[in-house]
Amino acid sequence: MKRLGRGAADLLAVPENLRHHDIQLKLLTDPLPGVYDPSGHGTVLLAFFAGMAESEREYIREKSLEGQAAARERGHHG
Repeated sequence: MKRLGRGAADLLAVPENLRHHDIQLKLLTDPLPGVYDPSGHGTVLLAFFAGMAESEREYIREKSLEGQAAARERGHHG
């Protein structure tokens, strides 16, 4: 999912683009392999992934800021 969009808004635009071009999404590997129609359940699936990706991005950002603050306290400057 990280390759589909830079954030939740980009990722949620994907189903609309797929619908517009009459394309289905096929996931090749676990945890949810199969073909998903971009309307209905496919949209819900992408919305879930968008939420998870956004949450992961925020977690990484928070940890990076914590690491930078800890480095500054030790006298290291990037």
